[in-house]
Amino acid sequence: MIFLSSHPPHVPSGEAFSLEKVSKDYGSLHALSEVTFSVRQGEAVGYLGPNGAGKTTTLKLLSGLTRPTSGTLRLDGVEPTKDRRRALSSVGVLVETPGVLPYVRGRDLLEHIAEVKGVPLNERGAAVLHATKTLDVAEPSERLLGSLSTGLLRRVLLAGALIGDPKVLVLDEPTMGLDPAARNDLRNILRGLKKEGRTIFLSTHLLEDVEEVCERVLFLRAGRLMGEAPVSPDGQAPSSVGPRTLLVRTSDTTARERVGRAAGPEVGIEESEPGTEFLLTFRGDERRQSELLRALIAGGVPVSRAQPVGSDLSSLYMQKVGREEAT
Repeated sequence: MIFLSSHPPHVPSGEAFSLEKVSKDYGSLHALSEVTFSVRQGEAVGYLGPNGAGKTTTLKLLSGLTRPTSGTLRLDGVEPTKDRRRALSSVGVLVETPGVLPYVRGRDLLEHIAEVKGVPLNERGAAVLHATKTLDVAEPSERLLGSLSTGLLRRVLLAGALIGDPKVLVLDEPTMGLDPAARNDLRNILRGLKKEGRTIFLSTHLLEDVEEVCERVLFLRAGRLMGEAPVSPDGQAPSSVGPRTLLVRTSDTTARERVGRAAGPEVGIEESEPGTEFLLTFRGDERRQSELLRALIAGGVPVSRAQPVGSDLSSLYMQKVGREEAT
């Protein structure tokens, strides 16, 4: 199990893409509501949320398949609504269910992708060869797609995402449906692509994918961003004096300022429910936690509930987005 770190790892400077108050409506359905976040170049970021949270809509926006209803989306500093070809030239996409034709040869599909991406005719062969060698599927790509195992097929399709040498890889459930060995192989490949400096945006239901590949995670629920957290790259649990999170619920919707004053500047404060529920992140042991609670009460905060929150990704997922609801 990989635990959350108090400090995100260093990554190259520069912004790979960003969303600023992006909303997307489908008639009366609000798929995304004023979502704001950015991903740095060379960063691997997980995107977690239940079915219907808006993850697929976000990926459609990043891959140019739809436009935001409002807000600003930038890819490598370029807005797709203003210069679609230039903006999308930096992005490679792998969707969860591509719907490929089983009687098509893998190499023919990859050459078609190279054509669609605008790779010059005399460079397509080299582009396909480079991508298939990177994913170790040069030989399988010569076969019909319908004859490939699920794992090999996913790797051939990921090779398609690499054609054109994109800076950003947008991946939708890349290990879904794979057996444990194939899943491990693909995670190793993704870690290798990250080391090459590729930016990876990974939408998934599998916490293990995020734990093993990503360094930061975003939580999405019902079209709204519910927060984010860094993910430790070393897989080690925090020490007894490491970062802790305390959930505090109050009976006063005007207590936000008092919480901030009583907790002090060294305590991170995030509202999980506006005005009534706060996540306090601090460093220390149980004694420090008790001191913090006493300070809140002494500061006039009407604490009605206080509960430690687990520092692992599974606990944070449940805290941020909870269980999937029927829709």
